[in-house]
Amino acid sequence: MSGSGTGRGPRRRSPVDAPAAIGRCRWGEARLGSATSPTVGGHPVWEPSTRLRRRVTATTVPQRDGHDLTVLAPDAPVGLVVLFDGERWLEHGIHDAWKRAAVPRAVVLVPSGSLDRRRALLPHPEVVAAHVADEVLPAVEPALLDLPRIVAGQSYGGLAAAAIAMLRPDVARTAIVQSGSFHFRADEPPRRPRGVVGDLGAVLGARARSGAASRLVLQAGIGEADMLDLAERFAPIAGDVGAAVTLEAYDGGHDMDWWRHGLFDALDQLDAR
Repeated sequence: MSGSGTGRGPRRRSPVDAPAAIGRCRWGEARLGSATSPTVGGHPVWEPSTRLRRRVTATTVPQRDGHDLTVLAPDAPVGLVVLFDGERWLEHGIHDAWKRAAVPRAVVLVPSGSLDRRRALLPHPEVVAAHVADEVLPAVEPALLDLPRIVAGQSYGGLAAAAIAMLRPDVARTAIVQSGSFHFRADEPPRRPRGVVGDLGAVLGARARSGAASRLVLQAGIGEADMLDLAERFAPIAGDVGAAVTLEAYDGGHDMDWWRHGLFDALDQLDAR
């Protein structure tokens, strides 16, 4: 997970609904924004000139492993977001952005720690789902646990979010998946994301259609190596087992420059339906 997170952010390109309309995005027909989320350039929550809508209280919640959670909570929240790589989002100013969001939600910022810890946690569905279910959620105020939940992440965190929504809907049924590492295979060393969907796609491909539909908002950058292609390959796999899936491409690489805007675009998209 990288990127400076400065500037207004890359433009959004060609929204694609999945699985019915999944396919190669036609860049000649690209448009800025969409009917449900008409952002042009960057999301307004990152603009200092955008008014602060509400007070948001930040609370540090100690964890046994020393990687403390941060909870950002407005008064009377209507939803709960579990967001991976929480320390990076704090560095990029999400506290003020959260005050400008259109809908008052609480967010639990889940830290990843070192690269080794991140690799050991996020891309392994059973491990990360157990971490959220057994360590993260029990540490949150009980009142927040009754709210509708969204899990969100980028890269390995995006893969983790998709896996939780698809395999553990009891933890969170809706996921915002940015640049998901759908190529990951636990029995292989790290590799470039070229063409072949990894473990999560294989697990879902072997499953029967579920009656409890999950929802995935997929995003990928056209400037990152094959991540968009992998998202396009993964989307119909998830759709075939009952998930409601959308996919949208951004002018950007594998970085926070567009992830920070895309996160709030996705929340707006979810709120519009």
